[in-house]
Amino acid sequence: MKNFLKIAVALLVAAGIYAFAFYKTPQQRTFAKTLTQAQAGDVPSAVKTGDFYAQGLGVEPNGAQAAEWYRKAAAQGDTGAAWKLAQLYIQGTLVKQDYEEALPFLQLAAQAGNVAAQTELARFYSEGLGGLSASKGDSILWNLKASAMGSPEAQETLRAQREADPDFYDVVNRFSATLLLAAQGDSQAKLSAGEGYRMGYPVTKNDEEALRYFTLAWQEGQLSAAAFELSEMYQKGEGTEKDENKALELLGAAAQAKNPSAQYALGERAYKAEPANYQDAFAWFSNAAEGGLAQAQYMTGFMLMQGQGTERSVPLAIEFFKKAATQNDTAAQYVLGQIYWKGLGVPKDKKEGRAWLEKAAAGGNLAARELLNQ
Repeated sequence: MKNFLKIAVALLVAAGIYAFAFYKTPQQRTFAKTLTQAQAGDVPSAVKTGDFYAQGLGVEPNGAQAAEWYRKAAAQGDTGAAWKLAQLYIQGTLVKQDYEEALPFLQLAAQAGNVAAQTELARFYSEGLGGLSASKGDSILWNLKASAMGSPEAQETLRAQREADPDFYDVVNRFSATLLLAAQGDSQAKLSAGEGYRMGYPVTKNDEEALRYFTLAWQEGQLSAAAFELSEMYQKGEGTEKDENKALELLGAAAQAKNPSAQYALGERAYKAEPANYQDAFAWFSNAAEGGLAQAQYMTGFMLMQGQGTERSVPLAIEFFKKAATQNDTAAQYVLGQIYWKGLGVPKDKKEGRAWLEKAAAGGNLAARELLNQ
């Protein structure tokens, strides 16, 4: 009997030890199941696994493991996981605080429309966090996006930003409206958005975004100005690899579409070629001049004055110089001043000559200032 009791007690103790060692709470069982699904490649399960590690549900809290599973889900396109990963690095409680590590995931979530991420990204730009250069324009832009989605925090910050600099706020607000129109398919808005990003005003210069908007404006709207901008970007390797052939192809397309800047650029190429091709240069310059480009009007006048690529004609040259001069082209004003002052092909008229030289000098033409001083 005593042996039986000893055996029974031993079995109970063993059962207790087994239960203690192998029993799992409902949360632990849920975690184990979710982890298995995540390891099999299920993205929502990867996010949940990250949540379990972050919150210590069914498993000990582990920031590194939470970050790993959020990162895997974000890599599969889950922007919610990207925001959670950004938060881990911004808060710095479960992992070491690292704004630079947070930034790309923060941007991904903000671009996907996460309001909290947009508000936080606005703060990053305002304070220059994560390796970003401080940018008032980008901060306002992201606060505008978050405010439109109902963020009280963004709305409050925007009020302060508008009071601090109302004029610049209006500029950014208009740029934000341009981006909205571009998203709705407006080709002219896409061109304007590209110009803003390439120029770096009123937001941070972003050649990749500029290239994307110009490409859309050209491919979808056939805007010759977009083709010209693209040709320059491919020529210089801005936002893309340098591609001379692509640049020339786009430049030619823009010129054929009667873009004055592109026509002028082809005129310059012909004029500066070795040997110079004056006939082609004059043709492109004169076409661009008809489009109203002051530089082209000046060069057309110059070539007429010299008889390069066309018959020499001082009266016609003066007409083109005057067209450029009335657009405040100081080089044309300076040449007109000399023509009238010295009587080059026209009767001398020192009063007319001085008037043009003074306009050129006022516009910053150093040669005109020197001549007037003499």
